[in-house]
Amino acid sequence: MTQSPLTLKDDALVKLALAGQTECFSVLMERHAATVRNHISALVRNRSDLDDVVQDTFMKAWARLSTFRFEATFRTWLISIALNEAFALHRRRKCRVSCVVIPTLDRFPSHAGSPHQAFARSETRTRVRTAISKLPAKYREVVVLCELEQLTARETARRMNASIPLVKTRLLRARHMLSAALNEKAA
Repeated sequence: MTQSPLTLKDDALVKLALAGQTECFSVLMERHAATVRNHISALVRNRSDLDDVVQDTFMKAWARLSTFRFEATFRTWLISIALNEAFALHRRRKCRVSCVVIPTLDRFPSHAGSPHQAFARSETRTRVRTAISKLPAKYREVVVLCELEQLTARETARRMNASIPLVKTRLLRARHMLSAALNEKAA
């Protein structure tokens, strides 16, 4: 009495598929399709692309089944093929981006300014961040939320579990402290 391919382990199915029993590879496909799909679904968001990658994975696995060395599980081998196919799709998509040739760059003046101005902005940014980091925690939190994350007073109050007037008061005091610290360093 012969055993049904559905009850065989992956290694046995691979050996039978290599021996010419192609229905054994179909059993492997049905057994692992959902796993392959789940592993690459985070990398390939588009459902149509996901279907293509899964199909390409099984086509490549079938074509290279003779290279399977039984060192890892068949599932692991299949998932590595699927990940490589997903990355290949990403590389193909990334390479499709075309570059538009701009006839004259004079039409697009730089808004960055000179290297000296860029350096000065960088220095100023560093000074401001240093001054913010030296503020007491309750004032630093308000500055970060209101000025850096650009939340409204209401959103900041909600995030801090505080009242709106308290947020406004702390923000005003923090601005005064920052101004004093920055003016002190400038002098």
